[in-house]
Amino acid sequence: MTNYVNHPRYGSEPILSGNSYTKQEIENAFWWYKSVRYFPETAIPAVIEKQCDSLYPRQLYVDIEEQCVDCHRAFIFFAKEQQYWFEELKFWIDAHAIKCFECRKKSRAINQLQIIYANLIIKEHITFEETQLLKSSAQQLFESGVIKKINKVNAIRKM
Repeated sequence: MTNYVNHPRYGSEPILSGNSYTKQEIENAFWWYKSVRYFPETAIPAVIEKQCDSLYPRQLYVDIEEQCVDCHRAFIFFAKEQQYWFEELKFWIDAHAIKCFECRKKSRAINQLQIIYANLIIKEHITFEETQLLKSSAQQLFESGVIKKINKVNAIRKM
């Protein structure tokens, strides 16, 4: 049995829906399902009217086994998560989770650091607190590999 990365809302195991669909029904529900490993017993119906305009809407959602492009661990892209993405958040219907929840969380944190860094580095006059925040964000971005040159971080440290 595969150990999947835990998702704080949905867990680490397929979520049985109690619905029964054939393999053919599932694979006809969205073109992409034919090419992935999915759990048929997790299928839930989609509300097509809630999805963004799409030529080929998803008629069902199923838990899908994936491998994170960052950490390479197996995770599940849950049917309920897809439903939330496509019907509530209005993501484009062909969007797909390529990172596990933990790596997506790390990516969002790095993106926030980049925004903080970018906004502070261009300011002409910054406060002491802003300088400390700039130094901290530069160090974290260097440690995460976003800033490649230590010279940049060292120059900011001298501020």
